[in-house]
Amino acid sequence: MEQKRCYLAVDGGNSKTEYRLLDASGAIIAARRGGGSNHETLPGGFEDAADVLFGELGALLASQGFAPEDAADAVLGLAGADYDEEADALRQALESRGLKRCLVCNDGYLGVMAGIEGGVGVCYSAGSGVTCAGLNAEGGRAQFGGIGVLCGDTGGGFDIAAFVYRCVYQHLFFDKAYTTLKDAFFTLFDVHTPEAFRAAAARIQNEDAARQLIGLFFTAVETGDELALRYAAQAAAHAADCIIATADALSLKPLVQVALSGSIMTAVAPPAYRRMIEYELYRRKGKIFQLRVNDRQPVEGAVRWVRLRNGLPASL
Repeated sequence: MEQKRCYLAVDGGNSKTEYRLLDASGAIIAARRGGGSNHETLPGGFEDAADVLFGELGALLASQGFAPEDAADAVLGLAGADYDEEADALRQALESRGLKRCLVCNDGYLGVMAGIEGGVGVCYSAGSGVTCAGLNAEGGRAQFGGIGVLCGDTGGGFDIAAFVYRCVYQHLFFDKAYTTLKDAFFTLFDVHTPEAFRAAAARIQNEDAARQLIGLFFTAVETGDELALRYAAQAAAHAADCIIATADALSLKPLVQVALSGSIMTAVAPPAYRRMIEYELYRRKGKIFQLRVNDRQPVEGAVRWVRLRNGLPASL
């Protein structure tokens, strides 16, 4: 009897992971959402991440009558897989648990596959952190950013939230410049004194509060707050650094397609911030980049990639 065959596509992040199951023809037949799968945030590192991923994949497969050995191939774009060594460690851990064949890469590459029609170009992603990844026509890959303060990443959600608190803190206690973020913060979190503000640090270290702080920041940018505009300019310059470095590393020719991805770029940042990134690129390189906001989920990039790897129709 012929063995059943299926394929898997995964977009793994810090807070959630999207899973898709494809049948032998490449059609999506089941979907599942699980918790975060970044090995950097799990106590057991690579092994814990592999356990989380394999457990969710096993449940997804079982829901349609498949077993892990039926999965002919899988593409997993995972947050935290910032180097080849990390991707290889995760791949080996997954294969040791029963996946026969899989491609593991940073989740930034999924944005290229999902957001650029030809699958060639650059994806700049700003979510909880920032990363920039690119693919060329020969299959070459390049990635910059994604490791936080060690490489000067600016413009991710965690960094923006910290910037907002830091600006207000330094104004209140170190007599630094006034910022409209102070009044906005006090109103949003019902804070009335400097002492209450200091105590609020414990209240804002969660995702919901961070989202609110990011909203405050971009409101301040749109209303011309000097400190917020200065930070936005630094973040836009860092985004341009990453995009240019990625395009250069891959020898991409104009017009270089750039997909803007991640929750900040797709759902929070105003058009003015995107224009700041465009200006930085134009100022340095001329009009060789074409930017667009990615309106597709990164997991769609994993789906497309696994189809391409196995000679299946690109869209069904």
